[in-house]
Amino acid sequence: MNLTYRVHFLGCKANQSDALSYAGMLQRAGWAEATETDSVSLAIVQTCTVTMSADAQGRQLARKIKRESPQTKVLLTGCYAQHAEQELLRLPEVDYVIGNLHPRKFEMLSVIAGQAISEAYPDFPMPAETPRTRPYIKIQDGCDARCSYCIIPSVRGKSRSLPPAEVLRRIESYRDGGYREMILTGISMGGYGKDLDPKTSLSQLMEQINALQGEFKIRLSSLEPEEIDDEFVRVFSDTGRFQPHLHLPLQSASDRVLKRMRRQYLFHRYDSILNQIAARMPDVSFGTDILVGFPDEDRDAFADTYRYLNSAPFSYAHVFPFSPRPGTSAAAYQSSASHQEITDRASKLRRLAEKKNISYRKKFLGRNLNALWLHGTREALTGNYIRVQLDPFHDSNFESIRIDSVEDSHTRGIAVQ
Repeated sequence: MNLTYRVHFLGCKANQSDALSYAGMLQRAGWAEATETDSVSLAIVQTCTVTMSADAQGRQLARKIKRESPQTKVLLTGCYAQHAEQELLRLPEVDYVIGNLHPRKFEMLSVIAGQAISEAYPDFPMPAETPRTRPYIKIQDGCDARCSYCIIPSVRGKSRSLPPAEVLRRIESYRDGGYREMILTGISMGGYGKDLDPKTSLSQLMEQINALQGEFKIRLSSLEPEEIDDEFVRVFSDTGRFQPHLHLPLQSASDRVLKRMRRQYLFHRYDSILNQIAARMPDVSFGTDILVGFPDEDRDAFADTYRYLNSAPFSYAHVFPFSPRPGTSAAAYQSSASHQEITDRASKLRRLAEKKNISYRKKFLGRNLNALWLHGTREALTGNYIRVQLDPFHDSNFESIRIDSVEDSHTRGIAVQ
């Protein structure tokens, strides 16, 4: 009987990379990814635990898989699996639980796979071979920060890094395989290299990547503002190797709120970073996260955040209403806003973010932008992170597209040979 798997993931890009790493280990043990018509031997659910809602989504997904395919074994991995192993093992729809930091991870996976599994870089297994347009390369895991609202350090552990030589080897392997863009990801990527001997930094790694030969681009996943220095700004902005897109979580434009959150930067530093990069790269796409309704966020603090989102050069924003997360110090804080006020603030910011996104996309009407066809879709993704519906549809044999129309929910363009 063929052994097959299917991967499901929730949460961040690092979670998606981790899910593909589990798939890669199974592939190397002789398993195959299930097709639509295959029976599935093992469903891998890469869970998230950043909120209690994310926990619930993990449980719901496991139930759905078991209900639709009772013979499929369900493996929960990831952050929720680390946070609540015993709770999850009691669920009838869950067969296996392997958290991020489980001391017997590879031993357990070897039993499940029916073959010994080991990895040269245990925190950074090679992902599965997939037809994706843009492969992930996880270069860092863990977090040494202690934001008062965040549980991730306790389920991801201390910051640790994939050595530069191995990062470069993986990039070259993907480059030689014909990939034109790769995504570097991690939990706290700006902390890259501090644990290595000799120590290094993300900026130094970027310099080494820039020196590689070949026509390929690198996209960076989310970075914390305190992790960006002047050298990063220079390498990112001036080399041409890195896609003009950065996701920089703001959380709040109020210093009082940032201090209560135990963020490691103040507002003026964040604003300075955006201005420096925008001055060097006028078309850059800035994305951000905003946490609304944190206990010290009064009406004035919210107004500060709203004004800044309105005035700063953001192309999109993810808005999250604060809810106390057990296991964090902020869970004990007293909120200064009612649930309805927090909901209203989040809605107001989301409406503004939608307007900002439409305005950003309209800047490029009639312009040609470098883009990649997204495998399995009728869409392309530009270097500055605009998803474009191709009209008419083209295959992957193009290098740029012309933006022809921008509507509320989508952008249309034509491939340019």
